[in-house]
Amino acid sequence: MEQTSSFPHFSISLDSAIAMLLAHTAGPQGCMPLPLLEALCRIAGKNLHARIDLPPFDNSPLDGFALRHTDSAGASKDRPVFLRVVETIYAGEVPQKALAPSECARVMTGAPLPYGATCVIPFEDTDNQPDTVGIFHPLEDHQHYRFHGEDVRQGQDILHQGERITGAHLGLLAAQGFTEVPVFARPQVGILSTGTELMSGPEALSPGKIYDSNRYLLAARVLALGAEPLCSPKIPDDPALIAQAVVELLKTCHCVITTGGVSVGAHDYMPQVGSSIGAQPLFRQVQMKPGGWVTALYKDAKIILCLSGNPGAAAMGFDLLAGPLIRRLAGAAEVLAPKLLGILQDPFSKASPQNRFLYARREGREVFLPKTGFGSSLLSSLIGCNCIVHIPAGSPPLDPGDRVELIPLSA
Repeated sequence: MEQTSSFPHFSISLDSAIAMLLAHTAGPQGCMPLPLLEALCRIAGKNLHARIDLPPFDNSPLDGFALRHTDSAGASKDRPVFLRVVETIYAGEVPQKALAPSECARVMTGAPLPYGATCVIPFEDTDNQPDTVGIFHPLEDHQHYRFHGEDVRQGQDILHQGERITGAHLGLLAAQGFTEVPVFARPQVGILSTGTELMSGPEALSPGKIYDSNRYLLAARVLALGAEPLCSPKIPDDPALIAQAVVELLKTCHCVITTGGVSVGAHDYMPQVGSSIGAQPLFRQVQMKPGGWVTALYKDAKIILCLSGNPGAAAMGFDLLAGPLIRRLAGAAEVLAPKLLGILQDPFSKASPQNRFLYARREGREVFLPKTGFGSSLLSSLIGCNCIVHIPAGSPPLDPGDRVELIPLSA
Protein backbone atom coordinates (compact mmCIF):
# COMPACT_ATOMS: atom_id res chain seq x y z
CA MET A 1 0.00 0.00 0.00
CA GLU A 2 2.91 2.32 0.67
CA GLN A 3 4.03 2.18 -2.99
CA THR A 4 7.17 4.14 -2.24
CA SER A 5 8.96 2.66 -5.23
CA SER A 6 6.67 4.62 -7.56
CA PHE A 7 8.05 7.93 -6.30
CA PRO A 8 11.10 9.09 -8.28
CA HIS A 9 12.04 11.29 -5.31
CA PHE A 10 11.14 9.82 -1.94
CA SER A 11 12.73 12.22 0.55
CA ILE A 12 14.00 15.56 -0.76
CA SER A 13 15.14 18.90 0.61
CA LEU A 14 12.69 21.76 1.12
CA ASP A 15 14.34 23.84 -1.61
CA SER A 16 14.15 20.93 -4.05
CA ALA A 17 10.50 20.32 -3.17
CA ILE A 18 9.58 23.98 -3.76
CA ALA A 19 11.50 24.02 -7.05
CA MET A 20 9.73 20.87 -8.22
CA LEU A 21 6.29 22.23 -7.33
CA LEU A 22 6.97 25.50 -9.14
CA ALA A 23 8.34 23.68 -12.18
CA HIS A 24 4.97 21.91 -12.48
CA THR A 25 2.88 25.06 -11.94
CA ALA A 26 1.74 27.47 -14.62
CA GLY A 27 1.22 31.17 -14.12
CA PRO A 28 -2.08 33.03 -13.72
CA GLN A 29 -5.05 32.38 -15.98
CA GLY A 30 -6.22 35.66 -17.50
CA CYS A 31 -6.56 39.27 -16.40
CA MET A 32 -9.65 41.41 -15.74
CA PRO A 33 -10.45 44.98 -14.66
CA LEU A 34 -12.00 45.48 -11.23
CA PRO A 35 -13.30 48.57 -9.42
CA LEU A 36 -10.67 49.91 -7.06
CA LEU A 37 -12.07 48.61 -3.77
CA GLU A 38 -12.74 45.17 -5.21
CA ALA A 39 -9.09 44.96 -6.25
CA LEU A 40 -7.77 45.20 -2.67
CA CYS A 41 -5.31 42.35 -1.91
CA ARG A 42 -5.49 41.09 -5.50
CA ILE A 43 -2.44 40.74 -7.75
CA ALA A 44 -1.93 43.45 -10.36
CA GLY A 45 -2.24 42.07 -13.89
CA LYS A 46 -0.44 44.93 -15.66
CA ASN A 47 1.94 47.78 -15.03
CA LEU A 48 0.15 51.08 -14.48
CA HIS A 49 1.73 54.48 -15.06
CA ALA A 50 0.88 57.88 -13.64
CA ARG A 51 -1.46 59.85 -15.87
CA ILE A 52 -0.65 63.22 -14.28
CA ASP A 53 1.92 64.85 -12.07
CA LEU A 54 1.01 64.67 -8.40
CA PRO A 55 0.42 67.22 -7.06
CA PRO A 56 -0.56 68.80 -10.39
CA PHE A 57 0.51 72.30 -9.26
CA ASP A 58 2.64 74.00 -6.61
CA ASN A 59 0.51 74.29 -3.47
CA SER A 60 0.54 75.05 0.21
CA PRO A 61 1.03 72.23 2.73
CA LEU A 62 -0.63 74.27 5.50
CA ASP A 63 -2.89 77.20 6.33
CA GLY A 64 -0.85 80.41 6.23
CA PHE A 65 0.44 83.20 4.02
CA ALA A 66 2.27 82.76 0.71
CA LEU A 67 5.04 85.29 0.20
CA ARG A 68 8.44 85.96 -1.32
CA HIS A 69 11.04 84.61 1.11
CA THR A 70 13.24 87.65 0.40
CA ASP A 71 10.52 89.88 1.88
CA SER A 72 10.92 88.17 5.27
CA ALA A 73 14.64 88.94 5.62
CA GLY A 74 15.50 90.39 9.03
CA ALA A 75 12.02 89.77 10.52
CA SER A 76 11.87 89.24 14.30
CA LYS A 77 9.40 89.59 17.14
CA ASP A 78 10.92 92.95 18.00
CA ARG A 79 11.03 94.16 14.42
CA PRO A 80 8.36 92.34 12.38
CA VAL A 81 8.07 92.71 8.62
CA PHE A 82 4.63 93.82 7.44
CA LEU A 83 3.17 92.59 4.15
CA ARG A 84 -0.01 93.59 2.36
CA VAL A 85 -2.57 90.79 1.91
CA VAL A 86 -3.77 90.96 -1.71
CA GLU A 87 -6.13 87.94 -1.86
CA THR A 88 -7.33 84.81 -0.12
CA ILE A 89 -6.97 81.47 -1.94
CA TYR A 90 -8.87 78.34 -0.90
CA ALA A 91 -8.25 74.77 -2.05
CA GLY A 92 -9.90 74.28 -5.41
CA GLU A 93 -9.55 77.94 -6.43
CA VAL A 94 -7.12 79.58 -8.85
CA PRO A 95 -4.90 82.53 -7.80
CA GLN A 96 -5.96 85.79 -9.41
CA LYS A 97 -2.91 87.94 -8.70
CA ALA A 98 0.86 87.62 -8.93
CA LEU A 99 2.74 88.69 -5.84
CA ALA A 100 4.71 91.93 -6.04
CA PRO A 101 7.39 92.78 -3.45
CA SER A 102 5.96 93.28 0.07
CA GLU A 103 2.74 91.44 -0.87
CA CYS A 104 1.37 88.13 0.34
CA ALA A 105 -1.71 85.95 -0.12
CA ARG A 106 -3.69 84.17 2.53
CA VAL A 107 -3.72 80.46 1.51
CA MET A 108 -5.38 77.33 2.83
CA THR A 109 -3.96 73.81 2.85
CA GLY A 110 -3.84 72.45 -0.70
CA ALA A 111 -4.48 75.82 -2.33
CA PRO A 112 -2.45 76.66 -5.46
CA LEU A 113 0.33 79.17 -4.80
CA PRO A 114 0.28 82.50 -6.63
CA TYR A 115 2.99 83.43 -9.11
CA GLY A 116 5.95 84.95 -7.28
CA ALA A 117 5.45 83.09 -4.00
CA THR A 118 8.53 81.18 -2.82
CA CYS A 119 7.44 80.07 0.67
CA VAL A 120 4.52 79.85 3.09
CA ILE A 121 4.44 80.94 6.72
CA PRO A 122 1.87 79.35 9.10
CA PHE A 123 -0.86 81.60 10.49
CA GLU A 124 0.40 80.99 14.03
CA ASP A 125 3.80 82.52 13.18
CA THR A 126 2.17 85.85 12.23
CA ASP A 127 -0.25 88.32 13.79
CA ASN A 128 -2.82 87.06 11.24
CA GLN A 129 -4.36 90.43 10.49
CA PRO A 130 -6.84 90.70 7.61
CA ASP A 131 -5.20 93.38 5.45
CA THR A 132 -1.60 93.84 6.57
CA VAL A 133 0.08 90.90 8.29
CA GLY A 134 3.15 90.95 10.52
CA ILE A 135 5.91 88.37 9.93
CA PHE A 136 8.01 87.58 13.03
CA HIS A 137 10.88 85.51 11.62
CA PRO A 138 12.65 85.05 8.29
CA LEU A 139 11.86 82.14 5.98
CA GLU A 140 14.04 80.18 3.59
CA ASP A 141 13.49 79.75 -0.11
CA HIS A 142 10.70 77.16 -0.64
CA GLN A 143 10.10 76.64 3.07
CA HIS A 144 6.65 75.07 3.64
CA TYR A 145 6.29 74.71 -0.12
CA ARG A 146 4.78 71.70 -1.87
CA PHE A 147 6.19 71.34 -5.37
CA HIS A 148 4.29 70.38 -8.49
CA GLY A 149 5.06 66.68 -9.19
CA GLU A 150 7.10 66.14 -6.03
CA ASP A 151 5.09 63.00 -5.18
CA VAL A 152 4.64 61.39 -8.60
CA ARG A 153 5.66 62.39 -12.12
CA GLN A 154 3.52 61.70 -15.17
CA GLY A 155 4.56 58.40 -16.76
CA GLN A 156 6.13 57.07 -13.57
CA ASP A 157 5.37 53.44 -12.61
CA ILE A 158 2.82 53.44 -9.79
CA LEU A 159 1.81 49.75 -9.83
CA HIS A 160 3.81 46.82 -11.12
CA GLN A 161 2.49 43.61 -12.60
CA GLY A 162 2.62 40.88 -9.99
CA GLU A 163 2.44 43.33 -7.09
CA ARG A 164 -0.08 42.75 -4.31
CA ILE A 165 -2.51 45.69 -4.28
CA THR A 166 -2.73 47.50 -0.94
CA GLY A 167 -4.86 50.34 0.35
CA ALA A 168 -1.97 52.71 -0.36
CA HIS A 169 -2.01 51.63 -4.01
CA LEU A 170 -5.74 52.29 -4.19
CA GLY A 171 -5.29 55.79 -2.78
CA LEU A 172 -2.56 56.58 -5.32
CA LEU A 173 -4.60 55.15 -8.21
CA ALA A 174 -7.63 57.18 -7.16
CA ALA A 175 -5.46 60.33 -7.01
CA GLN A 176 -4.53 59.61 -10.63
CA GLY A 177 -8.17 59.34 -11.72
CA PHE A 178 -8.25 55.54 -12.08
CA THR A 179 -11.56 53.89 -11.26
CA GLU A 180 -10.52 50.36 -12.22
CA VAL A 181 -7.36 48.31 -12.00
CA PRO A 182 -6.41 45.18 -14.02
CA VAL A 183 -5.89 42.13 -11.81
CA PHE A 184 -5.08 38.51 -12.44
CA ALA A 185 -7.90 36.02 -12.05
CA ARG A 186 -7.95 34.47 -8.59
CA PRO A 187 -6.86 30.84 -8.68
CA GLN A 188 -9.20 28.33 -7.09
CA VAL A 189 -7.56 26.08 -4.53
CA GLY A 190 -9.34 22.89 -3.56
CA ILE A 191 -9.15 21.91 0.11
CA LEU A 192 -9.99 18.41 1.32
CA SER A 193 -9.75 17.13 4.90
CA THR A 194 -9.53 13.36 5.22
CA GLY A 195 -9.95 11.17 8.28
CA THR A 196 -12.65 9.00 9.80
CA GLU A 197 -12.07 10.80 13.11
CA LEU A 198 -13.28 14.16 11.76
CA MET A 199 -16.58 15.81 12.59
CA SER A 200 -18.03 19.22 11.76
CA GLY A 201 -19.71 21.64 14.09
CA PRO A 202 -22.42 21.93 15.33
CA GLU A 203 -22.50 18.13 15.60
CA ALA A 204 -22.06 16.93 19.18
CA LEU A 205 -18.57 15.46 19.46
CA SER A 206 -18.61 11.67 19.60
CA PRO A 207 -16.09 9.60 21.57
CA GLY A 208 -12.78 9.30 19.73
CA LYS A 209 -13.68 12.06 17.26
CA ILE A 210 -12.32 15.59 16.71
CA TYR A 211 -13.68 18.62 14.90
CA ASP A 212 -12.20 19.42 11.49
CA SER A 213 -10.05 22.53 11.93
CA ASN A 214 -7.74 22.12 8.94
CA ARG A 215 -10.41 23.15 6.45
CA TYR A 216 -10.76 26.57 8.05
CA LEU A 217 -7.09 26.98 8.94
CA LEU A 218 -5.94 26.40 5.37
CA ALA A 219 -8.86 28.18 3.68
CA ALA A 220 -7.98 31.31 5.63
CA ARG A 221 -4.38 31.06 4.43
CA VAL A 222 -5.55 30.60 0.85
CA LEU A 223 -7.65 33.76 1.11
CA ALA A 224 -4.72 35.70 2.58
CA LEU A 225 -2.66 34.78 -0.49
CA GLY A 226 -5.28 36.26 -2.82
CA ALA A 227 -6.71 32.93 -3.98
CA GLU A 228 -10.18 31.41 -3.61
CA PRO A 229 -10.60 28.29 -1.46
CA LEU A 230 -13.08 25.64 -2.59
CA CYS A 231 -13.66 23.30 0.35
CA SER A 232 -14.91 19.77 -0.17
CA PRO A 233 -16.86 18.02 2.60
CA LYS A 234 -14.64 15.98 4.91
CA ILE A 235 -13.99 12.44 3.72
CA PRO A 236 -13.44 9.33 5.90
CA ASP A 237 -10.41 7.09 5.45
CA ASP A 238 -11.72 5.40 2.34
CA PRO A 239 -9.36 5.53 -0.67
CA ALA A 240 -12.18 5.28 -3.22
CA LEU A 241 -14.11 8.17 -1.67
CA ILE A 242 -10.96 10.25 -1.32
CA ALA A 243 -10.05 9.61 -4.96
CA GLN A 244 -13.54 10.62 -6.08
CA ALA A 245 -13.36 13.86 -4.08
CA VAL A 246 -9.91 14.76 -5.44
CA VAL A 247 -10.99 14.16 -9.03
CA GLU A 248 -14.07 16.32 -8.48
CA LEU A 249 -11.97 19.19 -7.13
CA LEU A 250 -9.53 18.92 -10.03
CA LYS A 251 -12.37 19.71 -12.47
CA THR A 252 -12.57 23.34 -11.32
CA CYS A 253 -9.52 24.02 -9.13
CA HIS A 254 -6.04 25.03 -10.19
CA CYS A 255 -4.49 22.89 -7.45
CA VAL A 256 -5.74 20.68 -4.64
CA ILE A 257 -4.49 20.54 -1.05
CA THR A 258 -5.44 17.65 1.19
CA THR A 259 -4.72 16.94 4.85
CA GLY A 260 -4.31 13.52 6.43
CA GLY A 261 -3.30 10.12 5.13
CA VAL A 262 0.32 10.92 4.24
CA SER A 263 2.44 9.02 6.77
CA VAL A 264 3.07 5.28 6.98
CA GLY A 265 0.03 4.11 8.94
CA ALA A 266 -2.52 1.54 7.80
CA HIS A 267 -4.97 4.27 6.77
CA ASP A 268 -2.48 6.61 5.10
CA TYR A 269 -3.96 6.24 1.65
CA MET A 270 -2.80 9.29 -0.32
CA PRO A 271 -0.04 7.53 -2.34
CA GLN A 272 -2.58 4.83 -3.19
CA VAL A 273 -5.14 7.48 -4.14
CA GLY A 274 -2.63 9.12 -6.46
CA SER A 275 -1.97 5.81 -8.19
CA SER A 276 -5.70 5.03 -8.56
CA ILE A 277 -6.45 8.35 -10.34
CA GLY A 278 -3.43 8.14 -12.61
CA ALA A 279 -1.51 10.99 -10.99
CA GLN A 280 2.23 11.32 -11.50
CA PRO A 281 4.07 10.94 -8.16
CA LEU A 282 6.61 13.69 -7.45
CA PHE A 283 7.91 13.23 -3.91
CA ARG A 284 6.86 11.52 -0.71
CA GLN A 285 8.71 13.29 2.08
CA VAL A 286 10.41 16.64 2.67
CA GLN A 287 13.42 16.97 4.98
CA MET A 288 11.79 19.29 7.52
CA LYS A 289 10.12 19.18 10.89
CA PRO A 290 7.20 19.47 11.45
CA GLY A 291 5.19 18.49 8.38
CA GLY A 292 7.86 16.37 6.71
CA TRP A 293 5.44 13.73 5.52
CA VAL A 294 4.10 15.27 2.29
CA THR A 295 2.81 13.51 -0.79
CA ALA A 296 3.08 15.58 -3.96
CA LEU A 297 1.20 14.40 -7.06
CA TYR A 298 0.65 15.82 -10.54
CA LYS A 299 -2.43 15.27 -12.68
CA ASP A 300 -4.03 17.21 -15.54
CA ALA A 301 -1.26 19.84 -15.30
CA LYS A 302 -2.22 20.48 -11.67
CA ILE A 303 -0.51 19.85 -8.35
CA ILE A 304 -2.13 17.76 -5.64
CA LEU A 305 -0.31 18.54 -2.41
CA CYS A 306 -1.14 16.18 0.45
CA LEU A 307 -0.22 17.51 3.89
CA SER A 308 -0.20 16.09 7.39
CA GLY A 309 -3.48 15.86 9.27
CA ASN A 310 -1.94 17.44 12.39
CA PRO A 311 -2.98 21.12 12.28
CA GLY A 312 0.41 22.60 13.19
CA ALA A 313 2.20 20.38 10.70
CA ALA A 314 -0.46 21.08 8.04
CA ALA A 315 -0.04 24.82 8.55
CA MET A 316 3.75 24.56 8.27
CA GLY A 317 3.53 22.43 5.14
CA PHE A 318 1.11 24.92 3.66
CA ASP A 319 3.21 27.99 4.48
CA LEU A 320 6.48 26.52 3.22
CA LEU A 321 5.25 24.52 0.20
CA ALA A 322 1.76 25.61 -0.84
CA GLY A 323 2.49 29.30 -0.31
CA PRO A 324 4.97 29.61 -3.23
CA LEU A 325 2.76 27.40 -5.39
CA ILE A 326 -0.34 29.59 -4.85
CA ARG A 327 1.62 32.80 -5.34
CA ARG A 328 2.77 31.46 -8.73
CA LEU A 329 -0.83 30.59 -9.67
CA ALA A 330 -2.01 34.03 -8.53
CA GLY A 331 0.60 35.83 -10.63
CA ALA A 332 2.71 37.27 -7.81
CA ALA A 333 6.06 38.61 -9.00
CA GLU A 334 7.78 37.27 -5.88
CA VAL A 335 6.71 33.70 -5.17
CA LEU A 336 9.30 33.04 -2.45
CA ALA A 337 9.03 34.94 0.80
CA PRO A 338 12.20 36.93 1.56
CA LYS A 339 14.48 35.56 4.25
CA LEU A 340 15.24 37.89 7.13
CA LEU A 341 17.46 37.81 10.21
CA GLY A 342 16.28 38.26 13.77
CA ILE A 343 17.52 38.02 17.35
CA LEU A 344 15.94 35.26 19.40
CA GLN A 345 14.49 36.40 22.73
CA ASP A 346 13.49 32.98 24.10
CA PRO A 347 15.48 29.77 24.48
CA PHE A 348 14.82 26.68 22.37
CA SER A 349 16.14 23.77 24.38
CA LYS A 350 16.21 21.04 21.73
CA ALA A 351 18.97 20.17 19.32
CA SER A 352 17.87 20.04 15.66
CA PRO A 353 19.35 17.04 13.83
CA GLN A 354 17.19 17.96 10.81
CA ASN A 355 15.84 21.22 9.43
CA ARG A 356 13.37 22.51 12.00
CA PHE A 357 10.84 25.28 11.59
CA LEU A 358 9.11 27.15 14.42
CA TYR A 359 6.29 29.64 14.33
CA ALA A 360 7.22 32.88 16.06
CA ARG A 361 6.38 36.55 16.47
CA ARG A 362 8.72 39.20 15.11
CA GLU A 363 8.81 42.71 16.54
CA GLY A 364 11.47 44.65 14.70
CA ARG A 365 14.53 42.42 14.94
CA GLU A 366 13.38 40.70 18.13
CA VAL A 367 11.89 37.22 17.76
CA PHE A 368 9.62 35.66 20.38
CA LEU A 369 8.68 31.98 20.50
CA PRO A 370 5.17 30.83 21.50
CA LYS A 371 4.71 30.06 25.19
CA THR A 372 2.33 27.22 24.37
CA GLY A 373 4.88 24.83 22.87
CA PHE A 374 5.66 23.47 19.42
CA GLY A 375 3.74 20.20 19.00
CA SER A 376 2.60 19.45 15.45
CA SER A 377 -0.98 19.04 16.70
CA LEU A 378 -1.10 22.37 18.54
CA LEU A 379 -3.29 25.16 17.21
CA SER A 380 -2.94 27.76 19.94
CA SER A 381 0.78 28.20 19.22
CA LEU A 382 -0.08 29.65 15.78
CA ILE A 383 -1.98 32.62 17.20
CA GLY A 384 -0.08 35.90 17.00
CA CYS A 385 2.73 34.47 14.89
CA ASN A 386 3.91 36.44 11.87
CA CYS A 387 7.04 34.55 10.86
CA ILE A 388 8.73 31.16 10.81
CA VAL A 389 12.14 30.54 12.38
CA HIS A 390 14.37 28.24 10.35
CA ILE A 391 16.83 26.21 12.43
CA PRO A 392 19.30 24.44 10.09
CA ALA A 393 19.99 20.74 10.45
CA GLY A 394 22.73 19.98 12.95
CA SER A 395 22.04 23.04 15.11
CA PRO A 396 22.44 22.81 18.91
CA PRO A 397 19.86 24.22 21.35
CA LEU A 398 19.38 27.96 20.93
CA ASP A 399 19.78 30.69 23.54
CA PRO A 400 18.36 34.20 23.81
CA GLY A 401 20.51 36.53 21.73
CA ASP A 402 21.22 33.97 19.00
CA ARG A 403 20.73 35.17 15.43
CA VAL A 404 18.10 33.20 13.51
CA GLU A 405 16.83 33.11 9.94
CA LEU A 406 13.19 34.15 9.49
CA ILE A 407 10.56 33.62 6.82
CA PRO A 408 7.75 36.22 7.06
CA LEU A 409 4.16 34.98 6.84
CA SER A 410 1.39 36.25 4.57
CA ALA A 411 -1.33 34.91 6.86
